[in-house]
Amino acid sequence: SNSNSMIAKVMNYLSFMLNLIEAQDWVKLENVALSNPKVFKMMSKSISDCEEFNGMTLLHACARYNPPIKLLDEMIKLYPQALREGDCLGRTPLHVAAGSGASAKVIKLLTVNYPQACNIQDEDGR
Repeated sequence: SNSNSMIAKVMNYLSFMLNLIEAQDWVKLENVALSNPKVFKMMSKSISDCEEFNGMTLLHACARYNPPIKLLDEMIKLYPQALREGDCLGRTPLHVAAGSGASAKVIKLLTVNYPQACNIQDEDGR
């Protein structure tokens, strides 16, 4: 069915992006994500809409690895909704970054773009 092929496409895109994020290949990630902003937005929305991902976003994934500010900023501009998404533990990208020892600059960027995240507690009450 059509929705299955869409999910397959999203899965492929996501796993490709997650591999780059885990490898911290920021240059390639930036090239892929930002060379085609429309696809990035569409895929980000599909990932958010897909229950299988439990609210995780590419921003959550990046936030774990103290990404370059410029890349993070671009990702936020393309898909600001990701800042508000809670993953399966109720964590926003800010929670994830803070829990992974991200730099003060990363924390600040996430906070400035979505100050309300400071008031949201995850399941651990953080």
